Amino acid sequence: MSSRLWSDEPTRLDLLSFDAVAKTVVQAVLDDALDPVTVGVSGAWGSGKTTVLRLIEDALAPQPPETDATVLVISTDPWRYDPSVGAKETLIGEVLTAVAAELARREGPGQPPSRTRALLTKLRQRVDWAKALQLAVKTSLTLQLPSVDDLTSLINTEPGNQDADATGPPSRGLEEFRSEFRTLMESAELSHLRRVVVLVDDLDRCLPETVVDTLETIRLFLAVPTMAFVVAADEHRVADALRVRFPDPGNGQQGAGERYFEEPASLYLHKIVQTTVPLPTLSRFDTEAFLVLLQLSQRLPVEELTPYIDACVHLRRQKGLLDDLATAVDGSDISAELAFASRMTPILYEKLQGSPRRIKRFLNDLRVRQSVAGHRGIVPEPDIVAKLMVLEKLLPDAFTTVLGWLARGELRSRMTKLEAAAGPAHAAAPHTR
Repeated sequence: MSSRLWSDEPTRLDLLSFDAVAKTVVQAVLDDALDPVTVGVSGAWGSGKTTVLRLIEDALAPQPPETDATVLVISTDPWRYDPSVGAKETLIGEVLTAVAAELARREGPGQPPSRTRALLTKLRQRVDWAKALQLAVKTSLTLQLPSVDDLTSLINTEPGNQDADATGPPSRGLEEFRSEFRTLMESAELSHLRRVVVLVDDLDRCLPETVVDTLETIRLFLAVPTMAFVVAADEHRVADALRVRFPDPGNGQQGAGERYFEEPASLYLHKIVQTTVPLPTLSRFDTEAFLVLLQLSQRLPVEELTPYIDACVHLRRQKGLLDDLATAVDGSDISAELAFASRMTPILYEKLQGSPRRIKRFLNDLRVRQSVAGHRGIVPEPDIVAKLMVLEKLLPDAFTTVLGWLARGELRSRMTKLEAAAGPAHAAAPHTR
């Protein structure tokens, strides 16, 4: 193995056949019978939810050149919202900003203000005033007064964008926002939009207040025809956050003999998210293929790596063996990558619970240890180092015992006795899906 490490950042390179999940979500958000709709993409931390969102964005972005229908995609991350401004105002502001940019793109420069732009300006004024109120609450709690610059930057009336019909005092607060937002989305100037798809990431990392505010914003303010939302989060963690606001007095069930009912937190979540697409757990085949493709991704350009990705998809569908990957693609010698993956898969598949991020982090830790050993003139076998790492992470007491054997010079004799007691090694299980 080389000393290069793998990035933990999400990627648009689909090494795990998550395109099946992305295509399912795309079909749902473009279904006219589900307008508006909110779809969940659920999986544990590190399972690849952000990668799926990027695949969804890529699938929605290309538009047929012969049509004028457009899908506007908006990506948002409540985990990164400014805590001094409410989640409601931030999410609504991001949607209005994207719609304003699309309207400007369609109208082109030098066009006179339209009624649609005036309505959009009015909605943005509502959000600006709501932000100002959030700031006022924050500063009063900290015994500080908002400066003139603070309020001026938040209250943006944009008088130049209002037409003669947009008279009256500035619109304050979010009252009546939903009906006006629906009118905006139904306007002739935005009729070319088939969908506005909002991709919400990392909601399961947020504080309970942000989780509730984000979901309420989707349901109460933005869920109008043409709008679709994809919420990528660990459904169980989101439910945990909702229990802070909606505790379950019955612990999830009624008395003995009475019918089972959903707890308030789950009912609330399922009221907003119509359906959830779970990310599949990695099988043994998926884990081994992922290990091979990760290695190849560091030495092959994307155009040479793609045939191997496609071949893995084919082998998975045909229930083939990964050993056939070398002959399925007329390319580089991949025997070293296959051998390494074959040795690592039994350890990683059984111990890391099918998490792509955990696999990457484990491999990075392994490479760091091998690099340190290499600089000391030691070349350890990667599967032996991996087994010691698993022992260290999952059985720390046993790992301490092994270190004690090493310190006393008993490691070799002790390991010989353990191997004799275990008996002959069994043949590796065949690659299964």
